[in-house]
Amino acid sequence: MRSTFTIFVILFSNFIFAQNNFKIKLIAPVFENDSLFIGPAADIGNAGKIYNFTVEPNSNVSFLKDFNTVVARIKKDPIIIEGKIDYPQLMNISYYDPKINGGYLTKPFFIEKGNFIISVNKNKNLDYLLETNSPANLEYQKLRLALESYNKKLKPYVENDAKDIQAKHTFLQKYIKNNPNSFVAFWETVNDFSRFGFNKSYVKNLTLFSKNIKKTYSYIEFKKILDVENSSNVGGNFPDIFFENDEKITKLDFSKYNLTVIDYWSTTCKPCIEDLPKLVSLYEKYKDKNVNFISISDDIQKEKMDLAERILKKNNVQWKNYFDVKKEFPKKLNASGYPLQILVDSNGKIVERKLGELDQIEVAIQNYIK
Repeated sequence: MRSTFTIFVILFSNFIFAQNNFKIKLIAPVFENDSLFIGPAADIGNAGKIYNFTVEPNSNVSFLKDFNTVVARIKKDPIIIEGKIDYPQLMNISYYDPKINGGYLTKPFFIEKGNFIISVNKNKNLDYLLETNSPANLEYQKLRLALESYNKKLKPYVENDAKDIQAKHTFLQKYIKNNPNSFVAFWETVNDFSRFGFNKSYVKNLTLFSKNIKKTYSYIEFKKILDVENSSNVGGNFPDIFFENDEKITKLDFSKYNLTVIDYWSTTCKPCIEDLPKLVSLYEKYKDKNVNFISISDDIQKEKMDLAERILKKNNVQWKNYFDVKKEFPKKLNASGYPLQILVDSNGKIVERKLGELDQIEVAIQNYIK
């Protein structure tokens, strides 16, 4: 009786595991002796961290867990990639070309449980043929077609009209109400956050998904990101940030000034250093109008901190610079890149938040002062 029960448990466990297995047959002979990467389609704004799947390494396949990315070393014969995934997740395939010191990227597609055959070619761009379709990919094709008129108005990684984003997500709101179990609609929301930045409509739409989606790791982690963005975006309160040696930034620091410019930067960020002279010019221009400047460096290693001090001194920076050794800034403000500038009023309210847009920051300063 005991052995029968044991066999049942093993068979049942194997059945459950098999239900969540995926297998990809990757065909890409044009990339022989090179590597292709399969990973998150949404990876800006910490969105890449919400993915949740595993891959079994083999002689041609490795898995970068910290980046949720599969590295496939291509041979003449098809590469087999096997792993476990509990629910559909949006991916793309990328390739780094050292000749141009840049990369190529396919359009997004879904990986879910089941078997896939994917052929990859390179013309002007990186193209793939999904020879084996799946429920999520079929739904994705239909949804993208329905969203085409909205997506034509939106451009990734630039400033878009918030009304255009809201219009798209008003449509998605109706779609989610009719399809609360749609992982496709969930990942479309994640992908829009990654490409177009935060919009309050994401928060509202997130509440409409089913309990089945809400209990997943990806939903829980994405909700955390949106909650931080919602509280620390324009109109929200700038959080208290604590550094080493009892140094800190609190609401009291903002009360002494009409406006405070927070500059989040790093010595590894070339645009940050290139923008410093312009930032100094803004300081000289507005310091007499009771506008304060504060820098927060992401560097925590001594040699990097010393380098930061030299860079600031070379550019004649007169304001206070803090080192975010406790890594509170990215955690409390979901800051995933730099240079990031945040304007804070005397009440500690965030007036503007821009990623590498000093011209727009100056416009915001001028408008606020007026």
